[in-house]
Amino acid sequence: MSVIDDVEQVLHRIRVKLYPSHLPGKEGELIARTENERSLLSEEVCKSAKERGGFTGSLDDLNEHVTIFLRETAHQLCDGYEVNFGGLFAIYPNVGGVFANEYDPVDKDKHKVNFRFRTLSGLRRLADRIEVVSVGLAAASGYITEVSDVTTGLVNETVTSGGIFMLTGNKIKVAGQPDQTGVFFFAPGSPPGSPDESVKVTANFAINDPSQIVGTVPQLTADKDWYIEVRTNYSGNSSNPLKEIRAIRSSFTVRQG
Repeated sequence: MSVIDDVEQVLHRIRVKLYPSHLPGKEGELIARTENERSLLSEEVCKSAKERGGFTGSLDDLNEHVTIFLRETAHQLCDGYEVNFGGLFAIYPNVGGVFANEYDPVDKDKHKVNFRFRTLSGLRRLADRIEVVSVGLAAASGYITEVSDVTTGLVNETVTSGGIFMLTGNKIKVAGQPDQTGVFFFAPGSPPGSPDESVKVTANFAINDPSQIVGTVPQLTADKDWYIEVRTNYSGNSSNPLKEIRAIRSSFTVRQG
């Protein structure tokens, strides 16, 4: 039985919350965003394969084999190959930027290497087996809808240290004491129990509005899942700030591009 057939036997469910749309021509409508709890570590997926997925071997061996596979995948990607994961999805290297002409040399700052994710027919077919359950409107107290990485052009996937990010949402304007408020990139400790990491955006914002913040990405540690968190006293009314700081954290994580 193939990977796809095995997963297809189960009807899966995704919970979504509804957010106001800020897309041109779609103002006043609602868009759905998945209610993600957190990112799973490869060790947790292996444990699930052991407890739920029918794997009968040693969990330690499975973790070790997955680690070796992922390490080799990274090696092949860095050699320029696309890697196909069982007909579900593929990852491939990509070179950004533009060249002035055929004699323009490669510049690591202008022509950054990143990696792209491409869904394949297997994963698209599995999408038909997913039941979407709406849990209603997201809390109106403030939320983050997306972050765009200007360097790579990706949305809710990467941010590039030293590059520009565009954050959109509701009631996200940074207001209050500068030493207590701001935009932060937050990474929970991994493995669980290790220290959390929080990095503040220190450069001045190009835009700091209730629905959009544009700023410079601080230096972030690679290979970590970063939540974006806005800490602010903004209430929606500049003349009536909140007495306590409100922390607004993204429901998604990004990685250093």
